[in-house]
Amino acid sequence: MDKLQFTADVIKSIVSLAWPAAFVAAVWLFREKLTELMPLLRLRYKELDVSFRLDQAEKDASQLPGVSESPNQPTPEEKSRFEKLVQVSPRAAILEMRSDLEEALTAAYRMSDPKNAYKGASMQVMIRTLRQNNNIDEKTAGVLDDLRAIGNRAAHPTSADVFTIQDAERFRDLVRRVSVQFNSELSSGSILPG
Repeated sequence: MDKLQFTADVIKSIVSLAWPAAFVAAVWLFREKLTELMPLLRLRYKELDVSFRLDQAEKDASQLPGVSESPNQPTPEEKSRFEKLVQVSPRAAILEMRSDLEEALTAAYRMSDPKNAYKGASMQVMIRTLRQNNNIDEKTAGVLDDLRAIGNRAAHPTSADVFTIQDAERFRDLVRRVSVQFNSELSSGSILPG
């Protein structure tokens, strides 16, 4: 091996290590943004399905102020209806629970600003307004936004969106937990005009 061949081999080695080094550098530089995007990520491989958004919502919901670990239990009729629906279509069960969440959110939104609360506000606008008026804290707003996004994914599915019975049950539990908080805040009057 002469000097020229040796130099070419060294350069080749350096070039072959460049893309892994660039990848590591990019992850390091954008680590804060990547942690923000992780809840949006959903991975599927054969039977393994990982949705970070639902996991993040559960984690945040456990830290909500004034929410007990065991939210109000559904009536037997509600439980039976949900169980029947989730067996037929977990996606439809998620949409049904999203509708319940939207009703609770709408009541809180209207209570927070009766003069300016208009009927056609989207969930995102209601969440943002309640947060800006300090009617809900950052964690609650985060959970609500996660639930809104999951509900939107159920309403507008792609080929990658496959909801399981467990996903629907987890979604239901989160909606109940947040709805209990809204109901207690509405009844105690802590959601006041901003």
